[in-house]
Amino acid sequence: MLYGIVDCNNFFVSCERVFNPSLERRPVVVLSNNDGCVIARSNEAKRLGIPMGCPAFQIRDYTDPNGVIMLSARHIVYSDLSHRIMHIVGSLVEGVEVYSVDEAFFRLPDDDIDRCHAMMADMVRRIRRDVGVPVSVGIAPTRTLCKIAVDVAKKHPAIKDGVYWIVRPDAIDIMLRRTPIDDVWGVGRRLAPQLESRGIRTARDLASLPPDVVRRNYNVTLERTARELNGEDCLRVSAITMSRQSIMNSRTFATVLVDRREIADAVVNFAERCAKHLRDEHSVAATVMVHLRGDYFRKDLPYYSNSCSVRLATPSASTTTIVHYAMIAFGNIFRYGYNYRKAGVLVTDLAPDTGVQLSVFDTTDHGKQRQLMQAIDNINSTFGDHLVQLVPQASPDAKWRPKQEHRAPTGKTLRFYTAMP
Repeated sequence: MLYGIVDCNNFFVSCERVFNPSLERRPVVVLSNNDGCVIARSNEAKRLGIPMGCPAFQIRDYTDPNGVIMLSARHIVYSDLSHRIMHIVGSLVEGVEVYSVDEAFFRLPDDDIDRCHAMMADMVRRIRRDVGVPVSVGIAPTRTLCKIAVDVAKKHPAIKDGVYWIVRPDAIDIMLRRTPIDDVWGVGRRLAPQLESRGIRTARDLASLPPDVVRRNYNVTLERTARELNGEDCLRVSAITMSRQSIMNSRTFATVLVDRREIADAVVNFAERCAKHLRDEHSVAATVMVHLRGDYFRKDLPYYSNSCSVRLATPSASTTTIVHYAMIAFGNIFRYGYNYRKAGVLVTDLAPDTGVQLSVFDTTDHGKQRQLMQAIDNINSTFGDHLVQLVPQASPDAKWRPKQEHRAPTGKTLRFYTAMP
């Protein structure tokens, strides 16, 4: 059996170029929340030497900052384009395992390399045509070898159709010798120096070790990686599609806040997002937790950190219900006289939304709540995310929102009202 992986090229930057083609062939970086550091780079920016994770203010150390286009991240946009790409992949191949927002493994229908190559090249062209994002595909007998193959497909200028495969034993051996150990999927930055210090500098060196030696000296995960490099299929992707035990939405504020209403508004926003994630996954939550934290690094300010969990009368995915209990938890831990730098909402004790046991003390009409949430989700999915949302909600320039000075403009918002402390 052969596996494949589809990997989006410089995904966040490519998404931005979908909406602004003038960014093509120009050095572009996408910044993290609060415009703190670089989380994505175009090939042009990579050639300038700008490293991943580079603080935004240090870009001038590598080049003229006016020559680099800096953009604030728009994760909702990236997620939407990711769903479209994965939908195309799922319509063409079987056994899709979504590994991350820009990567997915899949099974190929047969071992006919020429037929599979043509099929994958067609998929690359279709995604580019229908979504606008360039992708690369790697084909190999195992997932770990697929990761090596797709890296070649992305970086080698001679590969024009975006597809590269390593199947023959001699080709696999050559690629393993050329692959540094820190580029092997599953090794990690912490383990790579330890392996290099013991003379294991390439993927070939790791694959040459007896599996029991790898397990005894390191761990079972690295043993499986070594087996995969030798063509033995023994990994299973613990993908983001697996059922989660909790959902959290939190944020570090652009500046410290003291106003109760501003912080409560942030908590409402986080709770609303958690509720939407619950409905997207057809789940309900039985517990809502809110946490608040000051600025640990500000020694001139009094530090405060606390959290509070509240049990729901009936497990729910309703925005109004999740927000209601989040506000109860928030009221229990908020203290005047402190400065707050971070807040978040965590929903736990998740279960499928079918067959929810109602509490005899709960007077909520859950049927109407579900109809209301479904109507709101339908409007937002049709006309744009957060078109209908809870109020009060802060304006786009609210102090708790991340600093995004390079963010593209967004649409207007309709609002519906709920009680707020």
